Amino acid sequence: MIPLAQPPHTEDAPTSAEAGAPDLMEIYRAHVDYVWRIARSLGIPADAAEDVTQEVFLCVHHRLHTFRPGGSMRAWLFGITRNLVLHDKRSYARRERHLAALPHPQETAREPDATVRVQQAAALMQAFLDELDLDKRLVFQMTEIEEMTADEIAEALAIPLGTVYSRLRAARARLERFRLRLHARDERRHACATNP
Repeated sequence: MIPLAQPPHTEDAPTSAEAGAPDLMEIYRAHVDYVWRIARSLGIPADAAEDVTQEVFLCVHHRLHTFRPGGSMRAWLFGITRNLVLHDKRSYARRERHLAALPHPQETAREPDATVRVQQAAALMQAFLDELDLDKRLVFQMTEIEEMTADEIAEALAIPLGTVYSRLRAARARLERFRLRLHARDERRHACATNP
């Protein structure tokens, strides 16, 4: 058997790792959850978010050479995810309508209390996010959940820094009103339960 010849390595031709090019697998490992959450925040159903995430990383594979060194990887990934979601959103909405029309299987086993509380909290947060318009929801999620800086958000959304702060203030004010409504609802329930 003839051994495969190795390509000659010259000193002036650095490898991609030496050139500082980002490695796709490293990017994937570091940002897969982030991309999934962005897809969900843009309205993609949970069962389709994984597919969108894979499509995003296929796009990243093809466009990695366009990533600007020194730029924010998360902002770049956000832009790719947003563009992909906006382009494909109609097909996902159609699919969701078809799935919603199918009967749901009945749950037979009870879940532990902790799991139920986590699910209720997640449902409340989703209800709050659903009340926000898309602009405020994205800024709120990127700040509070993704812990992105205002500069990263401004770059990702291609908006002025002041707009980021304005949308964040408005979203936080809306969250406080949402919290007060929930508190009032719980007080009414408690009052009804103690005064038959």
